[in-house]
Amino acid sequence: MNFLKKVKKIYKLDRKIVCLTAYSKPLAKILDEYCDIILVGDSVATAFYGMKSTKEINLDTMINHGISVSKSINKSILVFDMPYNTYRNLKEAKFNVKKVLRKTNSDTVKL
Repeated sequence: MNFLKKVKKIYKLDRKIVCLTAYSKPLAKILDEYCDIILVGDSVATAFYGMKSTKEINLDTMINHGISVSKSINKSILVFDMPYNTYRNLKEAKFNVKKVLRKTNSDTVKL
């Protein structure tokens, strides 16, 4: 289902929108049945890797999680959370966002 169809479907709902975070294929597969939006968040740094801050995660690691999640969802909108220091200027932001969208097949990115 393409992005516009997903958004139109959510817009027509007569209930609150459900958004949860997933970092892996198995969890995303479960959440896709119940969520309108699934976020691949930079909180993977602290939740999975034991880093002290979300600022420590790099873009390639985030992309790997995004790829894993995107392979498991069909109906949810996939939002990719851009990590710290990956959009310091317009040129860098465009380059990195294009890379994320191309590799992860995300519907949108969050800065």
